[in-house]
Amino acid sequence: MSPLPAAIEQAIEWHARRSSGAFDTVDQQRFQRWLEADPGHGEAWNSLQQRLQQRLSPLSGPATRQALQAPRTSRRSLLRGALALGGMATCAHLLSRPGMPLSGWNADFRTATAERQHLVLADGSRLLLNAETAIDVELSETMRSVTLIEGSLIAEAPAQERPFRLACRYGEARLSAGRCLLEIRDKAAHLWMLEGESTLYSLGEDVQLMAGQGAQLDANGLHILPASPVDPAAWSRGLLEVHDQSLKTVIERLRPYHPGVLQVAENAAELRISGVFNLDDSEKALQALADILPLRIARYLGWWTRIEHA
Repeated sequence: MSPLPAAIEQAIEWHARRSSGAFDTVDQQRFQRWLEADPGHGEAWNSLQQRLQQRLSPLSGPATRQALQAPRTSRRSLLRGALALGGMATCAHLLSRPGMPLSGWNADFRTATAERQHLVLADGSRLLLNAETAIDVELSETMRSVTLIEGSLIAEAPAQERPFRLACRYGEARLSAGRCLLEIRDKAAHLWMLEGESTLYSLGEDVQLMAGQGAQLDANGLHILPASPVDPAAWSRGLLEVHDQSLKTVIERLRPYHPGVLQVAENAAELRISGVFNLDDSEKALQALADILPLRIARYLGWWTRIEHA
């Protein structure tokens, strides 16, 4: 698990303290001083509270007090345990996902679990954000720029003199007009040109992409992808199309549409699967997987789902 940014970790600890039943006037004064010490503290606190209100139940009880009474050297791990035991395992799960914990929390636009969102920018560009996607947008006199922080999107840029820039941490594409899809995976990004053409840049390299072509960008640069046997934009219609993919990969694609924690055991992760699944009904999709593969699906406390080899 990547280490938490200090402000986020401190915000989690303060939330645990405030919910422990042992929070007094002195603690309140210390909390207020912490909030006022740095603008980033307030931003981290507000972001955490918004997440909890949207997705999680309150934290309370013995697990919290146990975490707070532990030595500081072990408090981080115990706090994460308290989060889970107190009904906040979903938060811990979000914080442990690839990339920076709570990445995109201050993005210009972001979508929630199981949410797709259409956007029309001031320049007339149209965006479709997939579930759990975060972007920043910058429009200037010389450039139209969209940066994908996490998730995936489809961008349709009308023809203008200003180039349209679609970027992520691994590189960027520039086009005068066209329609393309960009998605960030574990340690790479995939870009597919759906209509038109673009120039892709990464680590000093550049390549021209035509309609129907795709490329991968990662820490080593970029390379052209083979033609996809499935529609990479199927999620825009609420579908997950896969061809000879590992179950681990399928679950990664399904996870942004599933409330709570969705986990696949190592003994099932490399099972291969082909098919079309309904993203908008993740429970039905899981059942369809279990009908095809030798799987056992276990559910705990209503929000933790674990998939194992039967």
